Amino acid sequence: MIEVKKTVFLRVFHLIFEAYLNSAGIFAQHTAKSVGPQNIFRPRVVAPGSKDHIYWLALVAFSDRRTNSTVLYRNFAKMFNRNPTLFRRGVYPSLRRMTQLFRAYRIALPIKEISFFIERKRHLDEIFEGDPLKIYEDTVDVVSLMKKLKNVAKKNGIKNLFPGSKEKIFCLLAMFLREFVDLRFADVVPIDVWVQAISASTEVLTGEGFITSSPLERILRPSMTEIFEAYRSVEGAANATWILGKFGCTHCGRIDMSGSCPVYNLCKGPFERMRHPASGKHFGAIQLPPKYKPKYSNQKD
Repeated sequence: MIEVKKTVFLRVFHLIFEAYLNSAGIFAQHTAKSVGPQNIFRPRVVAPGSKDHIYWLALVAFSDRRTNSTVLYRNFAKMFNRNPTLFRRGVYPSLRRMTQLFRAYRIALPIKEISFFIERKRHLDEIFEGDPLKIYEDTVDVVSLMKKLKNVAKKNGIKNLFPGSKEKIFCLLAMFLREFVDLRFADVVPIDVWVQAISASTEVLTGEGFITSSPLERILRPSMTEIFEAYRSVEGAANATWILGKFGCTHCGRIDMSGSCPVYNLCKGPFERMRHPASGKHFGAIQLPPKYKPKYSNQKD
């Protein structure tokens, strides 16, 4: 059984959010405004924070799963710039047309995901009046949100309102929306691959065996919600874990991060993700005890 060492989790992520608050280390160079794909990429035809901008953020966030976010948001912005009818509520291109658009703008998602895009757009328009904020109405956290969406889907005879989108995606979208509106929603830090990786590398997790991403999200989220409460008013702070992962953890094996990573001394090094036994590809599961790759400074010894 795998469990969370709460005191260790709170210490690790307190250090990360404090460093972001104080623009220390890696956060002196990288902030949500300067590197967050939701901030640096936006269709030119919409104003920041406008209804159409928020609508676009929802549609691209729903597609942000196991992909290169920077490329995804950049190419989604291009696609909507040159095809403004995609902003229209009640307009649903055919699967053939959307596939042509995704391929033309190098949005490398499978056919199934493209069909999901159309379905999610339809449900956002017809059930939530094309307003992503209505998704969060009368909810306080991701648990109450998922319960609401399940009930709304059942009422409308729909299996899944936003296919392919789970708790992490709705936390991600809530994070985006909070940058423009006063969204009273507790869970705005996505428990993404980087939160999970940092947790594994800093020995936040204890036990033996393996755990997949969804149950891991659920056991990590309560502690994340608790520690982040003190930083909710800090602009962009919810992006801190993604920034550390993308610009820190990714390079830790070949660049000395000792002076820029706020949890360097607590970290055992990048851990090796599990590979699927059939495909051999990395997939969303963590094996404990994990195997660690050496940090750059350790390689010199």
